Amino acid sequence: MTAACFTHPIDLIKVQLQTSTSPTKALYATRRIVQEAGILGLYNGLSAALLRQGTYTMSRFAVYDLVKDQLKHSDGSHLMIHEVALATLLSGLAGGIVGNPAEILNVRMQNDQALPLHLRRNYKNALHGLFLMLRDEGPRSLAIGLTPSLIRATLATASQFVSYDFLKDQLLAAGYPDSISVHFSASFIAGLVATTVCSPADVLKSRTMAALQMQSRGKIGVGRMRAPPIWRTCSSIYKNEGFRAFFKGWLPSYIRLCPQLVITFVIYEKLRKTYFSRYS
Repeated sequence: MTAACFTHPIDLIKVQLQTSTSPTKALYATRRIVQEAGILGLYNGLSAALLRQGTYTMSRFAVYDLVKDQLKHSDGSHLMIHEVALATLLSGLAGGIVGNPAEILNVRMQNDQALPLHLRRNYKNALHGLFLMLRDEGPRSLAIGLTPSLIRATLATASQFVSYDFLKDQLLAAGYPDSISVHFSASFIAGLVATTVCSPADVLKSRTMAALQMQSRGKIGVGRMRAPPIWRTCSSIYKNEGFRAFFKGWLPSYIRLCPQLVITFVIYEKLRKTYFSRYS
């Protein structure tokens, strides 16, 4: 949550770039938001981002560590690749399912300013948005975009956690002490890996959630609201915008994710050595 407070403006720009079907520059999007809503406009949807961190991110960390502890070898050897894959798969699925409602709110609130006035939802905060979703669209709306969200969550967990653990182990094996500098270096590079791996799934997720928002505002009934098949969304993006569209918002995404991972893993390692160790 601490990391989200620092990186939220960059995440907002990333979402607006990903949901745009026309070429848009990050600086142009930033200027438009500031001109329309002021500096605080860059923090639209912060409550949803914090809710997302409290559900999606925390459940991923908890399940990943729990599964790793259950699979830990008695001789102290490293986990096998299939065991690591199982831990990342389960934690990604848990994070994707638990955090999907907050993910929808996050995308909708961040993308609201990019829409025409008559299509905006104008959620006051995450709880208000959740109430309106349930009232206007029904409980099924909480699962909008669940498939691309699960794919992204699994890829994010695998690319972030596995690359971080691998890099940290390599640095420790090279003789570096288990310190903040090691955690910083490993998380910095893990951010680069995760941004690249997750970008296509992230674009698909944002497009799906934003597109359904516009459809529901167009008075399409809840019973007929369906996320378009992933293959159709992929085909449409590739046909109309080209392969590079799957990496829209890569730079702001990396600028957001890199410091977020650094802050998250440094704080996590500190807690693991102090608070969590009391209950291990």
